[in-house]
Amino acid sequence: MKRRVVILAANAATVVQFAGPCVTAMQTLGSEIHVVCNLREANLSQTALDAFNQTYPKLEWHDIALSESIGAMRQNARAYDAISSLLQALSPDLLQCHGTIAGWLGRRAAASLSIPVCYIAHDFRVFHGCLLTERLLFSRIERKYAKQTDLFCAVCPEDAAYAEKHLHPKQVVSLADMGINLERYNVSAQMRETVRASLGIPDEAIVLISVGTLRMQKRLRVILQAMARLRDRHEEFSLHYLICGEGPEQLFLEQLVEKLRLKDYVQLLGYRTDIPDLLGASDIFCMPARREGCGIAAQEAMAAGLPLITVRSHGTKVYAEHKEGAWCLKGDLVHACTKALEALSENKLLRRQMGAHNRVLAKQFSDADRMMTFRQLYLPYLET
Repeated sequence: MKRRVVILAANAATVVQFAGPCVTAMQTLGSEIHVVCNLREANLSQTALDAFNQTYPKLEWHDIALSESIGAMRQNARAYDAISSLLQALSPDLLQCHGTIAGWLGRRAAASLSIPVCYIAHDFRVFHGCLLTERLLFSRIERKYAKQTDLFCAVCPEDAAYAEKHLHPKQVVSLADMGINLERYNVSAQMRETVRASLGIPDEAIVLISVGTLRMQKRLRVILQAMARLRDRHEEFSLHYLICGEGPEQLFLEQLVEKLRLKDYVQLLGYRTDIPDLLGASDIFCMPARREGCGIAAQEAMAAGLPLITVRSHGTKVYAEHKEGAWCLKGDLVHACTKALEALSENKLLRRQMGAHNRVLAKQFSDADRMMTFRQLYLPYLET
């Protein structure tokens, strides 16, 4: 008899970005997989969703209007009722929750039905540097539902340590969101030139790149403001910025680009399937996010041999080594970012040294055994 799994996330983007190795592991065990998320506010293009379905066929999708916002109480109350009804109807052998909101509502619904829960703690909002209101709320939620957590999968060591010390779920596992295929990020010099030419980027340009869902917490506005300062400061301005991804902050970023008069230097490319090639055509990866889980996009940039501009907090502590492979911003972020961009853009040797350091460090995030790790975790629940 086939085992049945429900994967629950706030939106489809989370599933597409992080659930791939999990789905592969479940499918190798012959499981029937149902995906529950907000498809109407997916933060993802239909092209990306179609590509995911092509890679992982035979998934059953259920559209429930979850919200990642803690302020959307009425919306999430209705979503909870829908999740409870669906779980009761499907009676799965395992519920896998991705993210804090899905983890909250999913574990609450699963408790009365005695459904085992695997909670993958993306966006874990209980860490030093998190907003105080969120930390107070979610610390109570995490403590309350820890007993309903059979597998707590932390995406950075800080979260794992917190879970073991304060939450005491049945099992704590520390692993990155997903692994990366290192070979995909060895891009030839010829491909670099081809990609830059296709995007109309001048040969002498220093190319910055950011990849990920466009949310306020990513703070990409810091990069744009720093670019504007450097443009006003220097007669010869060589920076060009590629923003890859979709999300709720896209319109704001487009308007900010216009306001700062950066239209000739910034391209919002939307969802892309050629990220390895774009990274290979770039010189510096930028992600000054307020919080990151393990930061798969940054790990991919490291595998491509790029230096990072980031903020060393939460999950970025795993890989962001200041002045070794990353320029870690502190204090006034726009001022610090301006300084970082100026130093890295003017020093090609420094970029190469930091990129080489990151390429070596990225080997620890290889996907060689990631799927098998998940498979071993699921065996007690899904083995027929």
